[in-house]
Amino acid sequence: MLIFSILSYLVTAKFQIYMDGQLRILNYSLANFGHIPYGRTLGGFLVAPQELEDNQLDLCNKSNIQKLPDLESVWVVGRIGNCSATTKAYVAQELGAKLLIIISKKANLTNVMELNNDGMGFKVHIPTIEIAKQDGELLLQEITITSESRQYGLISFNDSKKVEKPEVILFISLNDKSGFKFIREFQQYYKILEKQVQFYISYEVEVSKRDKRMNFTQPNEQCMGGGRYCMQIRGEGLGRQVIEEQLRQHCIWINNATQWFEYMDYFDKNCFQVQHYAACSNENWIMKQKVIGECVENSYEKDSKKARELKENIIMDQWVGNKSLSGITYFPGVLVNGKPYHGNLEAESVTEDICSNMLDQTVCLALQQQEDDSPSNGSEINWAMIAFAVVSCILFGLFLFMCYRRRLKMQMQQELGQQVNEMVSQYIKFYETKNEK
Repeated sequence: MLIFSILSYLVTAKFQIYMDGQLRILNYSLANFGHIPYGRTLGGFLVAPQELEDNQLDLCNKSNIQKLPDLESVWVVGRIGNCSATTKAYVAQELGAKLLIIISKKANLTNVMELNNDGMGFKVHIPTIEIAKQDGELLLQEITITSESRQYGLISFNDSKKVEKPEVILFISLNDKSGFKFIREFQQYYKILEKQVQFYISYEVEVSKRDKRMNFTQPNEQCMGGGRYCMQIRGEGLGRQVIEEQLRQHCIWINNATQWFEYMDYFDKNCFQVQHYAACSNENWIMKQKVIGECVENSYEKDSKKARELKENIIMDQWVGNKSLSGITYFPGVLVNGKPYHGNLEAESVTEDICSNMLDQTVCLALQQQEDDSPSNGSEINWAMIAFAVVSCILFGLFLFMCYRRRLKMQMQQELGQQVNEMVSQYIKFYETKNEK
């Protein structure tokens, strides 16, 4: 049975601002998009352009905003509303900001994350945070774009609790293609970190409130366990088929995580329709293993009097528990040491988050060095290949030109020789004819 500890967490954290020579510490909530530099500390000068103030700092369009101050790192302050948070972050990014601070309409921040990804977060590469209204208004009193003295802020994305072996849960959804892309890209990092990190997986599932009131005693075509484990998908019995496929996949993970990565790639490329999930999965050699079928059967409670679709399932119970305790509301997602991962779901960024929670940084430093070296080496190889191809083409072109020139010269010599011979022949003939006369 999967055992892990879910740490109590808050969406809010703290960052430091120096105002008039005094240090002030403010709470903030981290947005669920952009690239979060886990394990690092950022610093920047706070700016609220006058154009934004005139338009309630909505940051929804950059066309009327002047260029930001020419400083090494600028953080832009804006208000929530009038457009999505991702739009504001993208505009701030285009203006040259390194971080966006959004002022909430609420007096206090809660554990409910407001700055969510609307589907366009992949365009954002800077972090975005939200601060309470009172703190934000205090900031605006101190900040203007014409200020002679800039207010400076510091924000740390280091985890305060590092452990010997972090726990990481990958929350999977079969309905989101981006999740499969992440799995493919994350596999290389998993192979490096698998001995230093406790990895688990958990699938998307819901509990039917209606069936809960009925004590889960009636079958539901979208659910297993009488409504304990549900997926609401339009179509007769499709929700149940998704859940059963998820259970099979989880059993592959329990048996061999490496094979799970291989199977997920196969599933993404071959199994497109829910009604064909069972037949498609059974064609793969991994799923044909006897141990997978035994895992599926053993996960159900041993009660011969109940129909299969009404039985409780220990693996699915874990999915329900993970979702309710973790704070993960959007699938796919990641939980690192009890805290939800924020930011664009990218393999490298998730790895940075994991590494920021590790006491022993040896593997992560080696991994970072490898990534730093790879682009350079790859670049050199590519340029060498390009240079070789260009030089080869030039030399081949010169060779063809010389061959053509030589052939042309020979043809000209032959034609010239023929013309000379004809002229000599005509001259001799003319001379002989003249003598006869």
